[in-house]
Amino acid sequence: MGPEGLRLDVAAEQHRPPVFLQAMVRESLSYARLMLALYQVVQGDLRSKTRDHSAYQEWVQQRYLDELSPQLAANRARIPGLLQQRDELSGRISELHKEIRELEKRTSGAEFHSAKQRYFNWLWKHDKDAWWVLDPVVSVHPDALIFEVFSQDESSYGRVTVPSDRLDVLGNVAYGTTNIDFSRALAREMERVRNYRPAWLQIGAEGVTMATGAGEAVEKKIDLPPSWVRGFLQVQSAAAFGTVDLTLSAETVAEVLSLLRRQREEGSPRSLRFRLAPGELPVLIVEPWNVEIRESQHVYRGDHRGEIRLWGRRRLAVLENVLPHAEAVQVRLLGTGMPSYWSLHLGSHRFDLGLSGWTRNDWARAARFDLLASTGAVSERDFGIAAAKLEERLRLTPEELATVGGLPQSAAAAALQQLCARGQAMFDPTTGAYRWRPLFAHPVELESDEDKRLAYARRVLEGNRVKWTGKPETVQDRVRHTATVRGERGEKNFRVILELDADGRVQYAECTCSWHRREKLRKGPCGHILAATALASQLVEAGTGGPINAPDPQRFAGKTFVFTGALTRFTREEAHAMVEQAGGKPGSDVSRNTDYLVAGERAGSKLTRARSLNIPVLTEEEFLNMLQGR
Repeated sequence: MGPEGLRLDVAAEQHRPPVFLQAMVRESLSYARLMLALYQVVQGDLRSKTRDHSAYQEWVQQRYLDELSPQLAANRARIPGLLQQRDELSGRISELHKEIRELEKRTSGAEFHSAKQRYFNWLWKHDKDAWWVLDPVVSVHPDALIFEVFSQDESSYGRVTVPSDRLDVLGNVAYGTTNIDFSRALAREMERVRNYRPAWLQIGAEGVTMATGAGEAVEKKIDLPPSWVRGFLQVQSAAAFGTVDLTLSAETVAEVLSLLRRQREEGSPRSLRFRLAPGELPVLIVEPWNVEIRESQHVYRGDHRGEIRLWGRRRLAVLENVLPHAEAVQVRLLGTGMPSYWSLHLGSHRFDLGLSGWTRNDWARAARFDLLASTGAVSERDFGIAAAKLEERLRLTPEELATVGGLPQSAAAAALQQLCARGQAMFDPTTGAYRWRPLFAHPVELESDEDKRLAYARRVLEGNRVKWTGKPETVQDRVRHTATVRGERGEKNFRVILELDADGRVQYAECTCSWHRREKLRKGPCGHILAATALASQLVEAGTGGPINAPDPQRFAGKTFVFTGALTRFTREEAHAMVEQAGGKPGSDVSRNTDYLVAGERAGSKLTRARSLNIPVLTEEEFLNMLQGR
């Protein structure tokens, strides 16, 4: 556009279905402010850095020279010659600047960007650590335009959501996802947005251009490494976890940031403490000075009573420039030392900031909330149905997918979570729905990073050392299960409590082991919680869409079950585990001691023998109904 507006052109990736949008953004100034906050997230890097001792070393060197007067005199004699060299070098520098300007023109061309892409492809194959660069992802949906980024230290996640009713769209729209580089030049053009100079968006195939009457910046589409899925997966999985929700006025958050800007910590602790009591105003305590900042407007309406502490609080500084234009900040806390989410609106536009437990515990590498996000098992058939339906409708809740896809709700939730894990979808905590957001042209499998806890959980399960104790309890809208996990090599028994929602997602987890008592969930679940969660996935109630229910541990007492044929609802190992959990005994051959035969497709000689012995034959559905006491 000309001087009357600002234009942003965003590249669409050529190997995906085309993405296209051309529109003017209403409330452009609010949009620009949030995008600049997003740029602050992109630039964020609060990892500890080695202290710079160069000034001290320079001082030491000067003291040393003061003691070497004869040598210093000789050095002074060299000064005229050095000055002449300096002038010659200055001339050479001017020539080099001309060459640099010529090179800069060349680097803005298509040939350079093609070569750059070939280099990054080579880097991805030969040096993945050097590839790890996180840049904005842009998703065009019928109800919203979404920008997502990670910080350089990978501990902060930022998101800007522009509602579709705030876009004056020109022409047709092609929905989809692409990604761009968010450079300083792009940010400078965003700074030029004014109420009288609205922002225009064009998502197309050629590049990223932001232009005003005062200047222009051009960016190109960049590719994402498959490893990038991990960061998104952890952010979304943690967002689905049970949280303590509260509202703070913008003034309260601004006061916290003002204090942190004025003072520097000389020692520990360095946390931000939330003192919460139902029906009372929250109190924020800034350590180590123990300065209390009391919320003045919004009463805490939740049930939690006590204190929650957060670390890495200086990452909230990205909100500083938008707080004067906001009224309130919505805060979601997962617990002490765990992730938190901060959300605010400028007009109709929304900004979300997700912070990992602390700066060094980054989203992409350390967190493992995906292990608790869904306990349901996923078949390739269910995964295919979920992918097709979500791509068609672009946004679905587990309940909606269960209806349109003909899946149990627990299977629908697990399939949607699996789409997130493969880089094809995202969970939107603001709507409770999953969105089609393909980061890649095809689903990817995350590289295996199995740690000792995962291996331990698998061994515990294989050894049949996880037992449900008692019957499940209903706690509000969750189902609480208690399990006893017997450890390895003489370890004692550990008590695990899981609370699962109707979609099979773990909302609360607790274990009596020393790891969990020390770390809680700050570094992910312990091996015992993982083992109990995996067992819960084998006991998901089939076909009802209801909560997960562990069976009565005496339901199959004294009964022997044999399984035959091609099982489609569970594996043979899972079937044996379910029988044992209900107090029964799995058998391998049909005999007069067999109480039930469960027959899958293409059952053979065992089915014939069972019928000759008048042994009851069950389908998989009938077995699952019996397991649940129906």
